[in-house]
Amino acid sequence: MATRVRGYKTELDLNNEQRTACLKHAGCARFASNWGLARSQEAYRATGKRPTAIDLHKELNALKKTDYPWMYEVSKCAMQEALRDLEKAYKNFFRRVELKKQGKWKGKLGFPTFKKKSKGIGSFRLTGSIKV
Repeated sequence: MATRVRGYKTELDLNNEQRTACLKHAGCARFASNWGLARSQEAYRATGKRPTAIDLHKELNALKKTDYPWMYEVSKCAMQEALRDLEKAYKNFFRRVELKKQGKWKGKLGFPTFKKKSKGIGSFRLTGSIKV
């Protein structure tokens, strides 16, 4: 018998303090995603290889202490998941490129793009147990 993974969407009624915390998490996730995309492009130009999400996370953790101390105000999961999403976006892009070469994909390929603050509130994912 196959296991079934379930996800739940819940609307939260947040007070101002909680809303600020969520916006900080979304902002850090957006920053990590944009930083990871820029770093990936830079590394690819220099070496011809893209760093993995784990490599990017280790590099970001090293920079956090000196350059980005404000990241300690939020959960590390928000940045980790953003970098994992970026890696998945790259994999999807290259998969579509291959399908396009074979004539099995019609439409845009969707190279990963930078996230904008002006496009909505933003989003983030947390892993593990969360107490509300």
